[in-house]
Amino acid sequence: MSHDSSACLVENGEIRAALALERGTRVKRGTVPPHTYAAAMADLTGELLRHAGLTSADVDYWITTSTESRDDEDEAGLSRVLGLLVPPERALHLPHPGHHLAHAASAFYSSGFGEAAALVIDAYGSLLGGGRERESAFHFRPGETPECVLRTTRDSERAAGHRRDGEIWLPLDLSGVGEVYRVVTLALGFHEAGTIYDDAGKTMGLASYGKRLTSENLFIDLLPDGGLSFGRFAGSLQELGVAVREGEELRLVPRPPRGAFTRFHHDLAAQVQAEFEDACLHLTREVLRRTGSRSLVAAGGCFLNSMLNTRLLRETEIDRLFVFPAATDDGNAAGAALYAYHNLTGRPAEPGPALRHVYLGPSRTAGRDLRPLAERWGLPARRHESPARIAEAAAAAIARGEIVGWFQDRAEFGPRSLGARSILCHPGIPSMKDRLNARVKFREGFRPFAGSVLVEQAHKWFDMPADESPFMLLVCPVLPDRQDEISEITHIDGTCRIQTVGEDTPGPFRALLEAFERETGLPLVLNTSFNLRGMPIVERPEEAVDCLYGARLDRLFIGDLEIEPVDFAGLRPERVETSFQWSASRTASRTMSAARAGIPAEGLAVLELCDGARTMRDIAAGAGLEVDAAVDLALDMRRHGLLRWAGVPVVTPPRYPLAQYLPDSHAD
Repeated sequence: MSHDSSACLVENGEIRAALALERGTRVKRGTVPPHTYAAAMADLTGELLRHAGLTSADVDYWITTSTESRDDEDEAGLSRVLGLLVPPERALHLPHPGHHLAHAASAFYSSGFGEAAALVIDAYGSLLGGGRERESAFHFRPGETPECVLRTTRDSERAAGHRRDGEIWLPLDLSGVGEVYRVVTLALGFHEAGTIYDDAGKTMGLASYGKRLTSENLFIDLLPDGGLSFGRFAGSLQELGVAVREGEELRLVPRPPRGAFTRFHHDLAAQVQAEFEDACLHLTREVLRRTGSRSLVAAGGCFLNSMLNTRLLRETEIDRLFVFPAATDDGNAAGAALYAYHNLTGRPAEPGPALRHVYLGPSRTAGRDLRPLAERWGLPARRHESPARIAEAAAAAIARGEIVGWFQDRAEFGPRSLGARSILCHPGIPSMKDRLNARVKFREGFRPFAGSVLVEQAHKWFDMPADESPFMLLVCPVLPDRQDEISEITHIDGTCRIQTVGEDTPGPFRALLEAFERETGLPLVLNTSFNLRGMPIVERPEEAVDCLYGARLDRLFIGDLEIEPVDFAGLRPERVETSFQWSASRTASRTMSAARAGIPAEGLAVLELCDGARTMRDIAAGAGLEVDAAVDLALDMRRHGLLRWAGVPVVTPPRYPLAQYLPDSHAD
């Protein structure tokens, strides 16, 4: 229960199924209205059980975890909050504080290690004595319950960043490694649309374009005793001009939406990235000293920072590292269940098997004839007789320079697309990265893309700090003599975030890479998540097909089916009418909606012609534009909900009861 909520089924100490709430609700990070939360979680839990062939009566134990539990009594009552009528003898609960313990358990009990130090760093953890967990560490040993060896707390329970009067406000007592990165990310203007959840991956990508503002630390001081100090954080924000003190709060002054990136923004990102990495290494060394361990497991959203993970391997005295793939709060359902299995059910607290893949979502294509789906959407399709054939067809399309959607049966658990819900293309055709950012993903041009490579070939292309990187959690330098060959996944600093694909990887993704190597001599492809900007990764086949109508994908491979691209020029767009209380006309309403979405004047001209009767070819002529330019504008407006394609099916999110009482929009 948090942002990024999820459900997980553990059987005999192994994760059998897991899925984040956002995949079903289609709301990024699962931030559904509070009155629908219990219903949405019940749907998610029920779906995982159905696909596993189980009912709630088959479950031996239930456990729930949350950041908002104040004590053991709260922990014990969480299942009730979700509306789960669990018999008392089946209800288990984590010892309070449970949030960081669940993070640590997810990593250790999935690592396959017999013993390890576990480090947890995120923006905030459980409520604790009027404050919150900040950074924590545990020591896991055979046959023992985990021992907490480090727990730092912040004085205030309030998480940094809340909106009031259209502004983002912060407390003065800012502290914590995760909070530093979060606040600077918000200052850079990187947050999820309509929320104050930070989009920290953008900060990591932008950092490579800059240099530190100063060699002196501005946000985090490293202390000789292994601790950290954040006393200069709030003052530095003000001196840099990204925050203003007003009374007992700070008002953030972020880069405005759609504002240009300046050298200052590049350098600010580089500054916080460098201080963040150094602080995490400092904490790691202290934890290793306290535990005497040379094995490290890690979780918490900060460990999705792949630059950090690579430095941990290269610069600390560890022999092995395991980061839980769903490192943010979606992983805590798994962590709670694994902790319960090993420590609360009377079984010996022995380590479980190593997690080798995260294809843990419900089955979506197995045994299903997908041709009626393509027919319903009016798209030509053909079926391939085997996984090897579909892999060969996809590899051939990528080799031709096409951008393809790749959808296989069970979705990945966590934020990385690892060959089940991916958009794939050639890593070496010039301008492919720019085309993908601008016309498919609709995202900032500075953002890099990852590469998926055959594991046995990885060392021939990258300076690897470890033998493998199966969950795309390491950034590695591209070997200098290889950078031109794979220019589209080589970031400005000469690195690439990589996924290694082994022979034990389920499904046909490995076969695709092998076929692509036969076609091109390259044992790797560009791999990015199968979603459009601001949307969760696609979960169901219908959502994948809808993306064909929402972006410049050239082809879709879904299960055993190959679906041809859309003829956008022949589509007939129609406006989705919007209104505002202050607007006297629909034209004025559309103008304001387009302005809010950053749609240029020529886009509004296109929008006014979208009547459901004219084709895009006709509209382009009427607006004096090339057809491709008009289609690009229409796709962007479709993404913002300003138009839809007439006669094309619409994918609708699940329906939940409406709130009986609506808040007063004018209330303070």
